[in-house]
Amino acid sequence: MKNRDVSIRKEDILFSLELMDIKKGDVLLVHSALTSIGFVEGGADTVIDAFLEAVGEEGTIVMSTLTGWFSPFDPVSTPSAVGLISEKFRLRPNAMRSLHPVHSVAAIGKHAHFITKDHDKCETGCGEGTPYLKIRDLNGKIVLLGVDMDRNTMMHSMEEAIDAVYLRTLDIPAPTYIDGYKDKTFTLKKFPPGHRDFLRITPYLRRKEALMEGKIGNAVVKVIDAVKLFEYGLEILKEDPMLFICHNPNCNSCHWSRKLYNKETIDLSRYEGNGCVDNTCEICVI
Repeated sequence: MKNRDVSIRKEDILFSLELMDIKKGDVLLVHSALTSIGFVEGGADTVIDAFLEAVGEEGTIVMSTLTGWFSPFDPVSTPSAVGLISEKFRLRPNAMRSLHPVHSVAAIGKHAHFITKDHDKCETGCGEGTPYLKIRDLNGKIVLLGVDMDRNTMMHSMEEAIDAVYLRTLDIPAPTYIDGYKDKTFTLKKFPPGHRDFLRITPYLRRKEALMEGKIGNAVVKVIDAVKLFEYGLEILKEDPMLFICHNPNCNSCHWSRKLYNKETIDLSRYEGNGCVDNTCEICVI
């Protein structure tokens, strides 16, 4: 069945979310692809309305509003680079957006202020004190709507936790919320460049019953317990710190990461900010 042949209403989305144990009071980090669902009556706004209704006034919806780093980040005008739903969400009058030039989030709901505040004071984009770990600490869930684990930004939080050798320091144009930003740079610490094979964790999460799967329209939906993701993810990363680095011979990014792990000498000047040397590399910056 083609995507355009499916017509989805808000009630359909609510029914599917209930089947996946999404309930009032939940804190959800949502990654999404609208086109994967099929035709949604009312478009992205219908999806947003359904999620907000599903968690109610005591719940909170959070969406990554990730951005590139080639121009100064402005929390008001810089659009989300990760889909129409996240962009429509951040533009809502009651949405709060965290201050980070690459890994910002937007949030609506009871815990929105707590989750988004002080992101600019954190040492890294996805580590301690950031919205991603606050969601975990609130016993939140990650919802992957029509996207897979390779779009789960919280995976980078685990990489930071083990201080993965392939994380980098990168200087970028300063965001506009910094005084005198036009004459300054911003240093990203533990920045996660390049490709990851995050899908490798999925079978493990299934075995540990940390993952629930369903559908909304044509879209496959994964719901992941954030606490269990960290518990089990860190467990296997400590055994294999290179678990998420692929073995594709054409992936320059992962080839570079393995050289770092093996303490081989590499010429970092050949690599761009995302860890790539040419267009043959399978790069997925998230």
